[in-house]
Amino acid sequence: MDRKTLQGVLPVAIITPSLNQGMFIEETIQSVFSQEYPNIEYWVIDGGSTDDTLAVLKRYGERVKWISEPDRGQSAAINKGMSQVGDTTYVGWLNADDLLLPHGLKSMASFLDQHPACVAVFGKAYIIDDKGNRTGQYPTKPFNKKEFAVHCTISQPASLIRRSAWETIGGLDESIHRCMDYDLWWRLSGIGEIGYLDRFVASSRDHAQSKTRTQRKEVNEEAISILLRHWGMVPRNWCTANILEGLVDCRRNTYLGRRREAVKHYVSINRWKALLPRNWLF
Repeated sequence: MDRKTLQGVLPVAIITPSLNQGMFIEETIQSVFSQEYPNIEYWVIDGGSTDDTLAVLKRYGERVKWISEPDRGQSAAINKGMSQVGDTTYVGWLNADDLLLPHGLKSMASFLDQHPACVAVFGKAYIIDDKGNRTGQYPTKPFNKKEFAVHCTISQPASLIRRSAWETIGGLDESIHRCMDYDLWWRLSGIGEIGYLDRFVASSRDHAQSKTRTQRKEVNEEAISILLRHWGMVPRNWCTANILEGLVDCRRNTYLGRRREAVKHYVSINRWKALLPRNWLF
């Protein structure tokens, strides 16, 4: 049967990039297999793991399509996976430590079916710890560029994208290794609407080894670069984060000293735009 007509639903492709995530990846795979959606093509693109990731993948036989070889990082792995998928309408990626809720893909695909003007959709997401316990929820909001410039209001695992839109913008920027999704949403917002689904569809895992925790300084620096490229200015929270959080050296290592250095850094990045209300007052 043509994939386009399988049980009357359009095909979805999900890519999982992986590198030494053996402790989480089986739960991630199971969350894809538990979807209430019958038309899924699933790939795991592994960067040459040395833990038990490959043993997990081999247990699934032909149920999981996978490649394991050294690559140029997470963005390159996801792009590689997208190049492998067949005829599909919607695409997304699910990191090897995140989870989809059972109705997640069905809900997001249905939304895109009903909203042809939307190039992508995102829903609500729980935050879970390394044991899978829910510890909170990601602060998602309907997409608004002003708010999105201040905080990333989209939880990546809780999203789905039209493949045509993915191909139009050329996929992920492989020079970005941490905030690739933040850059992607900015570029997608330039070609169409990004829809919001007021329903929990995924879980984002927050644990000690995540990039958000271990590479906090680099995350902030990438976000600044992305904002300058797409928004033309950088809200003060991004500019001052590394200094106020003590992630960079400061000449005056006191509370007031760091505050002064943070303001100087904010002005040096934005120059005269530092005084604009949309950059300072939010």
